[in-house]
Amino acid sequence: LAVSCTQLSYLLSTIMARDGSATAAAPSAALGLAIFAAIPIAASLYARQKRKRDEERRRAASRHRSSVYEEFRGKKYLRPPFPPAVKDMLTRCRLAYLSTVDVDQSSSHLSLMRYTYIPEEEVIVMSTNTKTKKFTMLEKQTGVALLVHDFAQFGDDDDNGGGNSGAGGGEQQTYSITLNGMCHIVGTGPDAERYRAAHLKANPQYPQFIVGEDIAMLCVDVQEARICDIHDRVTKWNVNDGVEGSRGSKLS
Repeated sequence: LAVSCTQLSYLLSTIMARDGSATAAAPSAALGLAIFAAIPIAASLYARQKRKRDEERRRAASRHRSSVYEEFRGKKYLRPPFPPAVKDMLTRCRLAYLSTVDVDQSSSHLSLMRYTYIPEEEVIVMSTNTKTKKFTMLEKQTGVALLVHDFAQFGDDDDNGGGNSGAGGGEQQTYSITLNGMCHIVGTGPDAERYRAAHLKANPQYPQFIVGEDIAMLCVDVQEARICDIHDRVTKWNVNDGVEGSRGSKLS
């Protein structure tokens, strides 16, 4: 734009020098030149104001997330414990499939996540870059589903059912567990760093996904669980009533 302004000024000067009658039009030409020269300045001011508004919105959103999380942490209520199968699975495994909802597109998004189970709080913590699609979704809608399983994934010969060693050292069954709950974005502060330290300790080989200025900590408060064993028998659990149904019942 600076080059264009210089060229325009030179062109106007040339015209005025060659034709004395152009002198009468000089004020109008000068006004046009001034307006043209002001365009990049106005654009710069607009961009600066937009960055300022965006930063204010980000700070407001961060304060709101922090207040929502603090409200969640401040709740004091008795809840039934996770069933043993859920505790064992969350303790042994490290990978889960996280489903988030895109409220703008009426669709969902699936992510493979490394997680850490905090047994004393019965919450699941994860981390994500703030520039990801799932982070944007979680800013708008916190309801999520997590799928955790220990089924064999490479061929059918490696049958894990009944042959794995559980947390207590005995044999265990193979399960697929779907967890539904609220995924809170933990604002910067002691809780976020405490969760980050625990997550890094459990996943020391993946610091690139856990530590960084753009990495946010997530905390999932599980409300419901569906536990399906290798024989397709389903047990339900929820935060209000505990275990529903029987492990021997085949539920849809």
